[in-house]
Amino acid sequence: MRSITFLCSMILLISFKTSFSQSKTIFIDGVFDDWTSDLQTYTDTAESINGIDLLEFQVTNDDNFLYLRIKANSEFDLTGGTPILHDLFLYLDTDLDVSTGFAVRDDFGAELGIDLADRILYNNFNGTSSPNIFFSDITFRSAPTVTSDEFEIAIRRDAIPDGVNALFPINQVKILFRNVDNFDWLPNLNNIYTYTFSSNPTSPYVPIDLSKSNSSYIRIMGYNTKLNGLLDNDKLDEYERILNAINPDIVGFVESSGTSESYIKSLFDTWLPLGNPNGWYVEKHGGEVTVSRWEITQQWDLERQFPVLIDLPSSYQTDLLFTNAHLTCCGNDEARQRQVDEYAAFILDAKTSGGIITLLEDTPIVYSGDLNLVGLSQQLTTLVTGDIQDTATYGNGAPLDWDDSDMKDENVLQSDIPMNYTWRNDFSAFPPGKLDYMIFSDAVLQAEKSYTLQTEVMSMSRLSEYNLLISDTSTASDHLPVIVDFSIPQSLSTTSNEEDLLTFSNPVKNRLKINFKSQEIFKLSIYNLSGSLIKLETKSKYDNEIDVSDLTSGVYLLTAESKFDKAQSFKIIKL
Repeated sequence: MRSITFLCSMILLISFKTSFSQSKTIFIDGVFDDWTSDLQTYTDTAESINGIDLLEFQVTNDDNFLYLRIKANSEFDLTGGTPILHDLFLYLDTDLDVSTGFAVRDDFGAELGIDLADRILYNNFNGTSSPNIFFSDITFRSAPTVTSDEFEIAIRRDAIPDGVNALFPINQVKILFRNVDNFDWLPNLNNIYTYTFSSNPTSPYVPIDLSKSNSSYIRIMGYNTKLNGLLDNDKLDEYERILNAINPDIVGFVESSGTSESYIKSLFDTWLPLGNPNGWYVEKHGGEVTVSRWEITQQWDLERQFPVLIDLPSSYQTDLLFTNAHLTCCGNDEARQRQVDEYAAFILDAKTSGGIITLLEDTPIVYSGDLNLVGLSQQLTTLVTGDIQDTATYGNGAPLDWDDSDMKDENVLQSDIPMNYTWRNDFSAFPPGKLDYMIFSDAVLQAEKSYTLQTEVMSMSRLSEYNLLISDTSTASDHLPVIVDFSIPQSLSTTSNEEDLLTFSNPVKNRLKINFKSQEIFKLSIYNLSGSLIKLETKSKYDNEIDVSDLTSGVYLLTAESKFDKAQSFKIIKL
């Protein structure tokens, strides 16, 4: 009798909350604007707590996934217990039966338990709580990969983790978060949150067309080839199909230290012939290999980062600074921060005269590669904002873009699913994540189209359309290629309505003969690509030649200025 009375008292203390949802597909990309206020939200009661304080979570679903968003009071790493300490668990009671699964507490029996900090999953249908499944067994996806105060999670609704029992056998689930480090529960003790799946139809994700929508766009691809994958003869067919489907203009390969420039050039000249005498241009810096259909005229040496200047066709009226990067892996936040500090200082140097590099103002800047951003978010912040941490070594930070604003980290979604992870290994202790980035100067560049290619999630009709096989990307590498199409504003292009002040023939050998469009007198300055003034002369329609026989072969900048404040800059190719 006493036990019955006690049980009834416990039941009265427990607060039950059942939520009926609006169905919605969430983009798992670390951008949270699709988590709108109309979605079901559970907010924690105010409390004073040390460490990571769990504040709220949201829930929704579509036909394929259960989606969760968790919000805390400060940054932490969702799938890592360091460098910001936490021990966060997610529990799901998928049959609403307290007596089944693992007894998390008196009111909660979990069929699924996820130790997020240590990346251990417990499938408790068989009555045990031993770790026995992988993230891939429930198609667990999360973002972002760096530290944040909020994260989004997707779990496959039709998952069968043990090969026998469906993870979600009914249309309801109880949800519980717990930070073991400070005994923080969400919901708190004596509170239960039950979510009812919505059966409302959802709009499907519209796949992205892989081809360029405009031939003038500059297509840049970043790709980690995983331990010199381009040297593996058993993978060359896959790489050839992938490259033919994408047809890039510039490629940054990483983990390609064993390859040579001539070898990579021979592959590209065979797979994607350009039909000109030069073919593809290739330059190498350790494991970073940059391939371009246009000449690479200058390069610099940074730690695990390879900046090069690419001589774009004259129709663009500008060069392009492209950096191919492969930052230090895994838990080494210190090394990654040192490397991005060095890059930020390099760009700030490029924007001013002198130093190791001087760029013509408004030269487009693109930074691409496998950045291994799996720890503190500060490294990404530095790349976007120029916030240098080691100012004693690299100087004070400052905005990196030409208009003194932030660079843009392009949110590159996959071509066929609404997620932005670029690395996936189903046998790893880590879930898929975004490791590969494309960051650029959006003051002078526009990202017209972007996507990450994963053939394993493409339909058979889509694969056939692009002559791809379903296993192509998983065979080639554990990383996925990241692709962005860029346009250059008309103000930087010869498609501008502004008429050129002068014309001349390129390339030039000994004498630069200029055809002036007016009878004005011009001050003509020739600079090398480091920004140093080489020649300064005054010329007009009747005195229109400059002796350049003393210049070494290469690319130079010619600036023409008139007394009427007209000015233009041009590239000169000296033979």
